[in-house]
Amino acid sequence: MTMTPEPPPPAVPGPPSPVPEPRRPGDPPGQVPERGQGVVARRDAYAAARDMYVNVLLQGPRAGAGWARDGAHGYRRERSLFIQYLNPEILACYGKDVARGDATQVLTQALTATRLAVLLTDAYLIFPSSYMFELPWFDVFLGCIDPLVHEGLVRHTSPTPELAAYRDMKAREYRRDETNPYVSPASRHVRVEPDLGWYPRHGRPTTDGIADLWGKALAPEGELSAVVHAVARAWHRPYRRVEKIMSRSPERLEGQAFVPRFVRGTLPGPVPGQAGTLLGLFISAAYLRCYVRDLDTAILTDLPLGPLSCALDGSEHDMGGRVLSSRRLDLALRWLRVDHFVHRGASWKELIRLRSSPEFGMIASMLYGNGSADAFRLAIIAAGRSRHFRPAATCGDALSNVAAAADHLARALA
Repeated sequence: MTMTPEPPPPAVPGPPSPVPEPRRPGDPPGQVPERGQGVVARRDAYAAARDMYVNVLLQGPRAGAGWARDGAHGYRRERSLFIQYLNPEILACYGKDVARGDATQVLTQALTATRLAVLLTDAYLIFPSSYMFELPWFDVFLGCIDPLVHEGLVRHTSPTPELAAYRDMKAREYRRDETNPYVSPASRHVRVEPDLGWYPRHGRPTTDGIADLWGKALAPEGELSAVVHAVARAWHRPYRRVEKIMSRSPERLEGQAFVPRFVRGTLPGPVPGQAGTLLGLFISAAYLRCYVRDLDTAILTDLPLGPLSCALDGSEHDMGGRVLSSRRLDLALRWLRVDHFVHRGASWKELIRLRSSPEFGMIASMLYGNGSADAFRLAIIAAGRSRHFRPAATCGDALSNVAAAADHLARALA
């Protein structure tokens, strides 16, 4: 099958570039498949086959020099992936301004990250509904991943599916903000594409969850103790006094969003340099914890723009299998000789086809679950002896390479 590489991402804030629907093997010449035709059904069938392949045939790989000790055997492909790598507050922690000079770079990197994110879940990619208001170019991003949206594989999440009600709620949370994105004229024109599904966000508000973590972190042995010490020195006040002042920040917010600039506004004095950075990282990490736990999702980290995990660690007891390294997957794709195809040649539907194969699911489960790095290396070496194991130019080539590596891996672990 001859493929035409996808065009590069458009300049911000230009209109979305159309993504052509690819032909599949067996389609009559000149016939373009209808949008949505059979992809979801094939995904479900492949997912079931993969589970049987891993759980029945392999009966659990033997433990070895694990690739994913931080996964703590918690990686599950049926778990959705939360798109945190577009979050303005998280990116600000790494020195990126998504609304101005860094917009094009962030968009380009986000599209690259999404190609990897698609491969790491058999479920959905989920983003908070706030992105549609806070990122002026977010419609460009959605346009670039249009086939995923129309297949129902991308969802937005919020407490309510009614966008107008959500906008009004967030406008109150961002009141007194000089750049409140929820009251701008553009916010009145934000619409949800019919195929963009909604994922309910139940439970306590995020602000309450962050406030709980905030109170515990201010204690002398807590995560924010270094910040309290720095502020105490800057203000010339004792630790306990500063701790008490900062502990009242959640109530002083009076319903405003729990973001660093609003929190600083509740304090009687400035937060010095490095302490301010640590404060922002803590709040963003607490935000991530709330979303990851409430939605039962994973996140993709170790990206070119930075870790973008705000120091969340997969070794934490409730984060096992939820913090997935993009560098680990990239290395495996290079070994499989499919990296160029994944990053530059594959259409979105071809990526779905690749991730849905039972063989790719087995390899991903080994990379992030309870697999042995040495076993995977040996499988790659054995597969590489075949003249058919060559750099993939088509989806068929990629599936062939993955199947060859998985076959040798299955034999070694049987």
